[in-house]
Amino acid sequence: MRKNIILTALLLTAGSLTLSRAQTWSVEQITENTESDQYPFVTRVPLGFTIVYAHNDGDQEAFVASNVSGSWTSSRITDNSTSDVGLDIASWPGKKDVHIALWWTDTPDWEISYCGGNPSDWNIQRVTDDANADAWPSIEIDQNGFVHMVFQKNTGGDNEIFYANNKTGDWNVEQVTDNGVEDLVPWMALDSDGNPHIVYTDISNLFYTKKTAGIWTTPVSIMSGLGTNSYPYLVLDREDYAHISYAKNDGIDYEIYYANNVTGDWQESKVTTNDYDDAYPTLFVNPDGKIHIAYQAIEAADKEIFYANNVGGVWDIGRVTDNSVHDEVILGRFFIPDGQGFGYIFFWNSSDGDNEIYMARSDTPIMEGIEEIEQMPNPVSISLDRGVFSLASTVGYSVHQAGNVSVKVYDASGSLAKTLVYGSQSQGEHTVTWNGITDQGVKAAPGIYFFRLVAAGETASVKAVLK
Repeated sequence: MRKNIILTALLLTAGSLTLSRAQTWSVEQITENTESDQYPFVTRVPLGFTIVYAHNDGDQEAFVASNVSGSWTSSRITDNSTSDVGLDIASWPGKKDVHIALWWTDTPDWEISYCGGNPSDWNIQRVTDDANADAWPSIEIDQNGFVHMVFQKNTGGDNEIFYANNKTGDWNVEQVTDNGVEDLVPWMALDSDGNPHIVYTDISNLFYTKKTAGIWTTPVSIMSGLGTNSYPYLVLDREDYAHISYAKNDGIDYEIYYANNVTGDWQESKVTTNDYDDAYPTLFVNPDGKIHIAYQAIEAADKEIFYANNVGGVWDIGRVTDNSVHDEVILGRFFIPDGQGFGYIFFWNSSDGDNEIYMARSDTPIMEGIEEIEQMPNPVSISLDRGVFSLASTVGYSVHQAGNVSVKVYDASGSLAKTLVYGSQSQGEHTVTWNGITDQGVKAAPGIYFFRLVAAGETASVKAVLK
C-alpha cells in the first residue's frame, strides 16, 4: 500500500486545434478480480502485446498479462513483502521476451531492479543497492540486446539523474547530472547507434542531454514554465530527431505540449486548450513524422482518456473514454499501435468496485499499418578467432545477401572505437582484422569491446577483451 501512496505523491507543428468526433474507441476489460490493479505499461511481442502492471494483494506486486494466445492471461512476477511496481517495459521487434524496470520499496528507501524474460522464465537482477531513494526508471533495449535504464536518485541533498546498462554483463551505473537542484522523472530513448538520449525536469525547466562518443553532453534547458506535474515523455524518429510530450501550466491550468528538434532548434506546440488539467502525455511518431498523443484529462466530474494527433496539419483531439468513473494513466508506455495501424491505450478504473486494467482500441486505424516482424533465426553472424587478444584479432562474419555491410567496434560504454567495414559486399563468408588502433589513430585502452555486424537490416555482435 505504501507504494500506492508514493506513486500518487510523485505523481512540431504550429496550427489551430479542433475537437474530433470521427475516431471512436472500443474498451475491453483485461483484469477481473477482487484486488486493485493499476499502472499498466505495454510493449509489442509476436502475435500480440505484453503489459506489466501493479497488483495489490496486501502490497503492490508486479504482474504481466499477454494476449498472444488470443485472450488475456495474467501471471505473477514478484511475490514478497515489499511493494514492487513494474514502471516500464520494452522488447525488441520479433522477440517474445520482454524487459521490465522494477521500482520497489527496500525500507527505508527505494531501489531499482531489472526483470527480463517471459512468464515461464523470469530473470530478476538488482540494479541499485544503496541507502538512497532510487525512483522512476525508464528502460530501453539496443540492437545487440543490451539493456539501458535511466532513473532519478536522491543523493542526500537533492535528486540527480543516473544511467545504467549491462553491456559488460554487470550493471554499470553512472551519474548524468550533478547540481544543487531537483532533477526528476527522466525518460530515455536510444538512437540508431544505441546512444541514450534523456529528458527530465527540475520542476521549472525541461532538460535534454545525450551521450555522444562516450561523453554526456551538457544538459540544455529546452523549455521553461514546467511544473511538478509535467512528466516529459521522449521518443526518437527514424532520423534520430527527438520528439517530446509533456504537461505545462499555461497560467490557468496544465495543458499538453509537444516539442521537437527536427529543424535543429527546439520548436514547441500547444496541443490542448481547455479549462481543466491535462496530464501524463505519451506519444509515438508515424514513419512519416506525424505525431499521436494519448493523455489523461482531469475534468470537473472525473478523469477521462483523450487522444490527439497532427496528421491533418493541425492538432485534432478526440475523447477515448466517457463515463462516471476515473479512467487513469501515469507517465509511461501506455499507448501503442499494432501492425495494422490501430491504436491501443491501456488504463485503469474502479468501475467494478476495485481498480482493474482496461484497454481501448481505435475502431479504425489511426496510422498506416506497419508490417509485423516474425521471430526467425538471425541470417547474419559474426565471430572472433579468440575472445581475448593483445595485438590483433580476426573477425569472421557471414551475410546472407549482397548489399551494404558494416562491422564496427564499440567499447563497454557504447562509444564507437573503430569502423572495420563500411560498404557494399557480396553474399557469403568474410574476414577482417583489427590491430587495436581506433579511428582516432591511437591504441585502444584495455577492456571489453563489442564487434557489431549490420547487414541486410539484421544485426549480430560478439564480445572480446583487449589485454
